[in-house]
Amino acid sequence: MFLVHSHYTADAARMENPTPQAVRIIPYASEALRVLGECSGLAVCQLTVPAGFAGPPPHIHHDFDEAIYVLDGSLTVVLGRNDPRLAPSSSLILAARGIRHTFANPHDTPVRILGLWSPGSALRFMEDIGAALPASAAPDPTRLAEIYRQHNSEIIL
Repeated sequence: MFLVHSHYTADAARMENPTPQAVRIIPYASEALRVLGECSGLAVCQLTVPAGFAGPPPHIHHDFDEAIYVLDGSLTVVLGRNDPRLAPSSSLILAARGIRHTFANPHDTPVRILGLWSPGSALRFMEDIGAALPASAAPDPTRLAEIYRQHNSEIIL
């Protein structure tokens, strides 16, 4: 797989000779979500999901679509009301807006993923929720519910 590690802003992309910008980092469950590229329509990030990460509660986003591509390792994933399924390396998980979903890493090793969100403004949600998700403990459910509400998303247990 080919990845460009330079980060281009939407403004730089419109320039005749775009200049690479520093990679933006968003804290997420005590890890670093690396923003590889973003524009109004799409955001692409790389993230390491910590070993033993319980994941966010099952939820729905009403304003954006989300995809996770597993680079190495494996996650467990829930889509809709289905039972958790294993998503091994090279799996693509698509969670269109309105679809209940969650993921976790119950394994002893970290998992590297690419996250994609459309539109790119979904990164504001990732910034807020990432700061509220601890790596190995249960998050505060009241705080999570408020963050989801602020971003037109909801927790659906």
